[in-house]
Amino acid sequence: MYNSNKRYRKTVIIIAPAIAAILFGAGIVAALSGNQQATTLFSNSIFNLNAASAQDSSSGDYEPKTIEYTLIAEETTLEIAPDTRVEAWTYNGTIPGPTLRATEGDRVIINFINKTPMTHTIHLHGDHDELDDGVFQEVLPNETYTYDFIAEPAGALMYHCHVMPVSQHIRMGLYGAFIVDPQTPLEPAREYVIVTGEYDTQDQLTELPEYVMFNGYADQYWENPLPARTNELVRIYLINLGSSPAFGFHIHGTLFDAWPSGVWENPSLRVQTWEVSAGNAAIFEVKWPWEGRYLFHLHGTPEEKGTMAYFNVTDAPEDAVDGVDIAKTKSIDMIEWQADLTKKIQKADPNGNVTTTPTANNSGSHGGHSMSNTTSDSETETEQQQQPANQGGTVEETTSVSMAKGSSQKSSNKGFTPDHISIHAGDTVTWKNDDSTAHTVKSKEEGLFFSGSILQRRTFEHTFAEPGTYEYYCSLHPWMTGIVEVK
Repeated sequence: MYNSNKRYRKTVIIIAPAIAAILFGAGIVAALSGNQQATTLFSNSIFNLNAASAQDSSSGDYEPKTIEYTLIAEETTLEIAPDTRVEAWTYNGTIPGPTLRATEGDRVIINFINKTPMTHTIHLHGDHDELDDGVFQEVLPNETYTYDFIAEPAGALMYHCHVMPVSQHIRMGLYGAFIVDPQTPLEPAREYVIVTGEYDTQDQLTELPEYVMFNGYADQYWENPLPARTNELVRIYLINLGSSPAFGFHIHGTLFDAWPSGVWENPSLRVQTWEVSAGNAAIFEVKWPWEGRYLFHLHGTPEEKGTMAYFNVTDAPEDAVDGVDIAKTKSIDMIEWQADLTKKIQKADPNGNVTTTPTANNSGSHGGHSMSNTTSDSETETEQQQQPANQGGTVEETTSVSMAKGSSQKSSNKGFTPDHISIHAGDTVTWKNDDSTAHTVKSKEEGLFFSGSILQRRTFEHTFAEPGTYEYYCSLHPWMTGIVEVK
């Protein structure tokens, strides 16, 4: 097995442009200079090559390759349902991020660029060392990190941000699928990736989210059904990056085969419905001998929240091209088609206006595939009056600051308490997290002080040696701001 050389990690980002152009291609150079569009195209082109090589390794022993991706964390706004535009934290501008793909044994290099004002990481499921686990090595705003590991085991894996509160970072959109093909070629099939996610417009940490979605958009495969042919094997890589209890994934019209936890080495089971818990996966294979519209969805309340979808199964034409119109001896990769569809309907716009969305008491009508999107005048007026509490008002002489309970929710109008304090040079300020989720304390002056994640009931201290006015904020919840005046 290849043993990652971590000294290489330190040289990837600072390598000379001329050498980088040879080793990484124009896409990564563009990424390091801020050319996002070129980087995304670069990542997509690599994906296409990898998907092809993964399916065409049918002769002889497989020779592992080195596969390189670039993922950029960036903030934008996206549509997640008709007329519902929300704030989103994304990898490469969509929810979910790009599907990464490799063959077991390949060396995978992921160049991560954080272009957001908050700390993020990439945590991958699978086998790898701590430096590639995306937890303790938090990537600060405008910084980069390189993950370098061997792809294993074969199956439906995933990646997501692991900065606390993890469920918030995932729900905001920082997640995606990581498919590792076995070295022994799979039976030809039409392949899809379905990533389950959630979103709540009022409280991203609620246990009952408003939306449960496949690939980042409520009911997108009802309006855009997934095509299949009669007697054609359909393979589904299902990734659950929600945080709700496990619901059963059900396919209509037939029983189907399931590989537990999405790991190919596990024995398959013949099932009618298969439960996939948060942070887990499964692989399904199914075929229909009859034409028709065959539903798939999560059994239970998620049916009404955005997971109603169906396969449109039709007979192949007499002149069907193998590997293009029907999967007989060649697989058909539908994953890029899915990614293009998601990008089209989400309509990413970093300057877009977030839509006024239903409160928790409003009910959507996903069964009819429309979403109520109204609030009362009084509710709208209340929302407009709510502003973050930390405006630097009354100055208190103290060295103790609390992250108030509920401050992780912008609508709570809470934050650092008190948010504006006065101390003397040489004093040490202690911040205590009294909230139920993680927070940070980060100086607006670059590099002056940064706490990292402060868990519940934990503290952070900083001694202010010089007089001056010091502004700071929580990088996880940037509406939380504070001021320390040092005399």
